[in-house]
Amino acid sequence: MCDYTQREYSCGHFRWIASKWCRDYTMTHKRCQPNVTHFEYRAEELCGECKPKEYPPWENLIKRPKQQTY
Repeated sequence: MCDYTQREYSCGHFRWIASKWCRDYTMTHKRCQPNVTHFEYRAEELCGECKPKEYPPWENLIKRPKQQTY
């Protein structure tokens, strides 16, 4: 079984991050039954879906082609 860390974010979402892959996964790349070995609560963080999108300050200087609608 692969070892996972379960993270809970302040927005209420959960994520499971692999901390150690088992031998079977490294050979076949087929996921096996997860084994949660650690739990993290990130009270001050939002998950990637809930974070506001941040763009670098130079993003508005890039001229992108306008999308055409047909």
